[in-house]
Amino acid sequence: MIRDNFYIILVAIFLVSIFNLSCASDNPLSSEIQSKTAKQILDQSGTIMNSVSSFEFRLSHKNVSGTRIGDLVFSEATGLLSDTNSMVIEAKFLFGNLTLSGGFSTIDNTAFFLNPLTQKWEVTEDSITPLSFFDPEKGIEKILSSTTSPKFRSNSEKYWNIEGSMPASSLSNLVGDTSDNNVEIIVWIDKDSLYLTRAIIFGQLNGYDDSENMNEIQRIIDISRFNEEIVIENPLD
Repeated sequence: MIRDNFYIILVAIFLVSIFNLSCASDNPLSSEIQSKTAKQILDQSGTIMNSVSSFEFRLSHKNVSGTRIGDLVFSEATGLLSDTNSMVIEAKFLFGNLTLSGGFSTIDNTAFFLNPLTQKWEVTEDSITPLSFFDPEKGIEKILSSTTSPKFRSNSEKYWNIEGSMPASSLSNLVGDTSDNNVEIIVWIDKDSLYLTRAIIFGQLNGYDDSENMNEIQRIIDISRFNEEIVIENPLD
């Protein structure tokens, strides 16, 4: 049971991070950008993010213990992705009163699982191709199209800061059951590269969120090391 739920969590972590990567979209690298709308910048940045070959991400929470998927609640995660067949994710999650650490990795179509009880890597029959989630037909574009009323929140020399909202149900294919409300999202897009460097989702995602003020719940994704040479080694070597 722990193992099955942990697989689901790690895939969801990755999907959430990729979803927010794609959230940053549309933007040309010239003075023309000054006349672009927030939606156009999001769309163009999304196109650029789809061409990213490697990155690092970190997922964390504020004002809530974590995000519940199945019987587990994950509180934080870090991950590396180097190409369509290589990634590694390490996460901390709650199982009852226990805080456990685990991980998941794929290398050349071989999947590995970091057992949270033994803390040893194992080969698993599960197979995930991470970058397949960039495929619009697999849900990312559908989620992004649910973003409503994007607008500029603030401006700086380095980043475009854009906010919008979407139904929590837009993320149901990532986390299962969701609540019947909207969540707010804020993204930071680098003006020079148009890479999405940070995304924050505010609000209640499902009935398991345990905060006195649901609007203060934050799920934070930081993304970096775009297109760097990232080597993911076989954890059994």
